[in-house]
Amino acid sequence: MQNPTTDIQEMIKELNRFQLPSSLMESFDTWREDAAGTVCREFSPSQLSWFLDLLNRFRGPEDRKDSLLEVFDPGMYTANHPAWEAAPGTVIELPALTSDIAGIAGRDSEFLEIAREEIRDFRELARPFADEEIAGLAKIARAALADQRKSFGGREDALRYLALNASALLEDLWAQDDTLWVKAPIRRIHFDDMLARRKAQLLEAASTRVPFQEKDFACYTDDEIRTFAFDVRKLFLTERAKHLAICSRCQRRLEYWSDLVENVDRATPHQEGGADA
Repeated sequence: MQNPTTDIQEMIKELNRFQLPSSLMESFDTWREDAAGTVCREFSPSQLSWFLDLLNRFRGPEDRKDSLLEVFDPGMYTANHPAWEAAPGTVIELPALTSDIAGIAGRDSEFLEIAREEIRDFRELARPFADEEIAGLAKIARAALADQRKSFGGREDALRYLALNASALLEDLWAQDDTLWVKAPIRRIHFDDMLARRKAQLLEAASTRVPFQEKDFACYTDDEIRTFAFDVRKLFLTERAKHLAICSRCQRRLEYWSDLVENVDRATPHQEGGADA
């Protein structure tokens, strides 16, 4: 008989790409990941690796990223954004992109002084890359940044866009003083209903070993979460274990309660294998 723990682990691996967004920010991130992924499929894995290597050399050893999505992240400084607590939706407001700030920064500002140097450095690093490669990387950046209005006028325009939006020095400036970003117009981004898309994909995916039903999308109650935290085997007996594989919210809730139970257990004195009464 197969171990139920092994079964759920395999299921989580299989269904990880169908995670259900539990907030507006997660909905947006899911959408932009899909959009960037579509563009990335136009390139080979080796090309994508060279792109990331170029950007990491530009950013420097202290500011390396593990993926192109992390380099071009429009939610970088939005830890306190209300979208993290809002229900899943299809419209989000985010700060202006660094490339947009260049158009409103003063000619003698610290921003433009850094920006000019960064563009110059990136242009030099990117010399070995063909025009079509730079254009392709700019397309990936545009998708990852959810920049729905940008079009590129040629190699120099793409280089400028990439340098400004991938610059670790300009990120540091933003973290120190975000005045320019606060003054800039907010970006209002409309995107697809990712909760509905993920549900449809789960219901239709031929690769799913255990078919999903509508009840599998319902979150666990607080009582159920607490029960599972004390004895995870009870999760497998509910016949709704599949939900844990797709719901980041319930995963976080179960992890929170499991940690509480573990901490209480550690703090409880034991004698001869049992807790004191």
